[in-house]
Amino acid sequence: MRNAAIVLFLSLCWTALFLGLGIFSGTLTVTASQQWLLNPLAFIYRHLRMSVVPFGFLLILYGWLIARIRGILMEEELDLARLSYYDRLLNTTIATFFGVGVIWTAVGMETALMHALDGVGRGDAASLTAWGLLKELVNGGLLLALSTTVVGGVCGYLLRMLKIVLIGVQWDRRILGAEKDHG
Repeated sequence: MRNAAIVLFLSLCWTALFLGLGIFSGTLTVTASQQWLLNPLAFIYRHLRMSVVPFGFLLILYGWLIARIRGILMEEELDLARLSYYDRLLNTTIATFFGVGVIWTAVGMETALMHALDGVGRGDAASLTAWGLLKELVNGGLLLALSTTVVGGVCGYLLRMLKIVLIGVQWDRRILGAEKDHG
């Protein structure tokens, strides 16, 4: 547990360092909007739309698999085949977070482009400016594409790290113990 606290602390330090460098260099701008604090579910839905369904399902599955693996590791008799099976399922679940992010990125980009090009096809091409096209892209799904990319990537990497923190020590202890027992 001490190692988990150290890993978390160091991760927060790196995050603060990179965030600070980004803000002071001018590449990042941080704005405080209280609207997302008042209604976080609406904020999440606005940015992720229906991708919350697979992301939510995968998060629940991840929690269940972590609990299942921890339970198997606590058993007196270690069943390596069952442990390996649930570990592969857990790794596939983590990889699917990346996949959902990529798939919903494609969906959002296609929707945004179709929405923007639909306006051009209606004869509005002469009045469509660069800002108008950008507005059509953003309203059409560009925000969805960018948000799902970020959520898929961040969750994928965080869940990998959480797996190590939550089951890493017990996993190593039991697997190395089983290896010693079986020669």
